[in-house]
Amino acid sequence: MDNNKTTSITPFDQTTVKTVHSFSVKVNNVILHTSAKLMVHLHDENNNLIDIKIIEIVGDDYLNWGSNDDYITNFVAQKLGFTIN
Repeated sequence: MDNNKTTSITPFDQTTVKTVHSFSVKVNNVILHTSAKLMVHLHDENNNLIDIKIIEIVGDDYLNWGSNDDYITNFVAQKLGFTIN
């Protein structure tokens, strides 16, 4: 049997569940007085990276940020539906 031969099939959806235990945020791009793009790294229980989400903060949300980084942490948690412990 040829181990490298693939067989075409009708497309089949396979679902994988990954449990997020923590996240970290990096500011990816800032347009002063306007917006910022946040790169959110999602981690499992062993702190392994399992996904990356990009969130844009604009308008009043951006203006309310100021210099309080906890604001960003809470903003990201709210946007992604997370509860901070």
